[in-house]
Amino acid sequence: MEDGYQKWVCEACGYVYDEALGDADSGLPPGTRYADIPEDWFCPLCGMRKSDLRPLSPVAAGTDEPAVAPSITPTGKCRGGADHIIIVGAGIAGWSVAKALRRINGDVPLLLVSACDGHVYPKPALSTALTHGQSVDELVEADAYSLAESLRMQVRTRTRVIRIDPARHRLITASGGIQYGALILALGAHQRQLEVSGDASEELLRVNDLQSYRILRSRLDAGGVRHITVLGAGLIGCEFAEDLSAAGYSVSVVDPGDRPLANLLPGPLSEDLRHRLAQKGVVWVFGNTLAALQRDGRTYRALLSDGSELRTDLVMSAAGLEPNIALAEKSRIAVGKGIRVDTFMRTSVPGIYALGDCAEVEGRVYSYIEPIRRQAQAIAANLSGGSERFESRPPLITVKTPSLPLSVCRGWGEASWESVESSGAGSRIDYRDAKGNLMGFALSGQQTAKAALLYRSEIT
Repeated sequence: MEDGYQKWVCEACGYVYDEALGDADSGLPPGTRYADIPEDWFCPLCGMRKSDLRPLSPVAAGTDEPAVAPSITPTGKCRGGADHIIIVGAGIAGWSVAKALRRINGDVPLLLVSACDGHVYPKPALSTALTHGQSVDELVEADAYSLAESLRMQVRTRTRVIRIDPARHRLITASGGIQYGALILALGAHQRQLEVSGDASEELLRVNDLQSYRILRSRLDAGGVRHITVLGAGLIGCEFAEDLSAAGYSVSVVDPGDRPLANLLPGPLSEDLRHRLAQKGVVWVFGNTLAALQRDGRTYRALLSDGSELRTDLVMSAAGLEPNIALAEKSRIAVGKGIRVDTFMRTSVPGIYALGDCAEVEGRVYSYIEPIRRQAQAIAANLSGGSERFESRPPLITVKTPSLPLSVCRGWGEASWESVESSGAGSRIDYRDAKGNLMGFALSGQQTAKAALLYRSEIT
């Protein structure tokens, strides 16, 4: 460790704070020790507090020391058992519930099943990696087998679950059955499928995980890409537009709406963001969708719904996510927008739970890290003899756009935006109902330093 500097990892999202590098975006110069970080500092990726940072383990980043359990060497061949808790999915939700279970219970046999390689990485960092100079491999914090070994559990990677047989408590996979005592579905979400015609429609990039992000970076690293078209001006679209433009690419953002983050931000902050990114060269193409994508030599012709076209070298979709419910639906587990669960995170089938952005709680799907972490804790408690409910509340969302830092909590129900403070240093706009109750807020610039405290004192 150079000069005795330590690295710290956010338990919620995997963000790594390196004392040697500091955090310039939060005003922490290089060399700032953990002890010297102000108490009102919050994680730039997920908004959690300084107290949510833990020393980075060289073996398993972001894990607490698990409860004592026999040493286990993951074999990749475990077939479960009647006493096993099986987790399907190796994203943030899957690993979060594995860690939560192991913190509470050191004895219960755990098996995580993943259709991919199961690498552990902070998904929010995908849309900021270029700005931070991180390669794809540098985003990986641990491989599935190393983390599984540190948690004293089994893992099976590249194993796709075809069907669930609740009557027999079995998962049906292409490589054989897996028995479970309790089952946790952490299936995630997929990019919304856009109706795009043209001979290059299949070359549209949909970046939603490490594997698809690796494809994007390989295209960029191969050279020849100067202009990138981003479909969608939501959270991910805006963050990628910022990251790509900061890396020197020309970026156009196509969206059917009339302003960025229209479903999240109040109008004034949305316009501020539009202006700040336009100053960096981002071209906004509102009131439009991609109708067709055609090859034109080494580039593309992106034909838009209004009849205009863009010449571009690469097109990537950020048009929103849809919960992965096909496996549950095929197995006759109740679904709606997501896999329906109660506040104990139980599905309609006894012994089967679900969490993360595949799960629907009281009509809402939670796609952000902080609520997923609380869902994981509830499931772990309930599978360990407890009775813990997931508390539904609007999440605090950090928009990772350095041109205009933003923190937003948009409450539920009828309310309106009211400006509280606005200056060159930043703005605060409150979200209040007809009785004047604070239902949420939106902060920009230096005001975002107040986000975590405001959220905890006024919203939660």
